[in-house]
Amino acid sequence: MWTSIKNNYKIILTTVVILFVGIVLAILFENYYRQLVRFSFKFFNGDKIQFVGKNFHLFASYFFVTAFGIFISLSFILFNFSTKSKRIKRACFTIIIFFCSTIFISALDCYGLIIECTACDDGIRKLSFNQPSYDNYFVISLTISFAYLLTTFLLECKPLGRTNKSI
Repeated sequence: MWTSIKNNYKIILTTVVILFVGIVLAILFENYYRQLVRFSFKFFNGDKIQFVGKNFHLFASYFFVTAFGIFISLSFILFNFSTKSKRIKRACFTIIIFFCSTIFISALDCYGLIIECTACDDGIRKLSFNQPSYDNYFVISLTISFAYLLTTFLLECKPLGRTNKSI
């Protein structure tokens, strides 16, 4: 075990550093993500959803920060096994999948909120700024993006112990 750690200490330390960088990025990125979700709520339902109250959000949630840090470090490990051109393609597709899944999931949820609203005035649902489950949308979108990365990684791997010799 120690020889494995000694041989791969650069990758291990880089992954830990990337974990902390991902945590810092998540803290900085969280408010913009919340704005994206609120934008998609308003975009897909027009005036049927209104956000009321004060938009008071001081700190990023631990769930949000931890999920993004783990996603970034695991993505780095998976990117380590591919060429530079494939890394760029996969990173772009991962980002596109992340944002598309976020918009799709939040659109579905806001339609559900409108449908279940029984005490709405003229079909207008009023939500506080902290009422949408931003963390759930974020983790689901990260999971979908990571599933893409893991699938492409597994499809690229060659099975062990197989040879190309015909029988």
